[in-house]
Amino acid sequence: MSKTPPEHAAPEQAVTVLMAVVPCGSDTARQILADTARAAGVAPLETAEAVLALGGCRALPAALGAALKAAMDRARSATATPATQPYTRLLPDPRTIGELLKRHRGLRSRALAAPHDRTVRGELDDATYTLCILMGQRNACTALRSAELLVGAEWLGTPVGGRVRDASTERYGL
Repeated sequence: MSKTPPEHAAPEQAVTVLMAVVPCGSDTARQILADTARAAGVAPLETAEAVLALGGCRALPAALGAALKAAMDRARSATATPATQPYTRLLPDPRTIGELLKRHRGLRSRALAAPHDRTVRGELDDATYTLCILMGQRNACTALRSAELLVGAEWLGTPVGGRVRDASTERYGL
């Protein structure tokens, strides 16, 4: 296993932190770093180090802090292009989504605790991608909100997608 050169360690760790905080995939996290550096007029390495400094509650220079906040907000609010034709899709099993949400939360915590761990970053990226695919969303924040709503609605026993949950028939597998 090769070690990451020091000049690449901070950017890769910053990618992991952004994936956990925003939340987003690795490509979006890299885009946030690039957009922030460009908007603040600083080097990408300085931007990565600033992201890592946030964990230590250190204040950022105003321009860099504003650029980072704007890039993170754009990533959170990015939406998929609306479909021109209405479509119907099957909703995923809420229990499966619940397990994936639980795994995703755990991976986000692990990523913040160990931003240098490439294995955790890869697992978080995979879990984020899977959640987006299962929820039919291109944006991780939107996918997480949709998944939380689906699991919450199922837990409350409210109809989801036209399906009414009836405990009396579920008990007998009907």
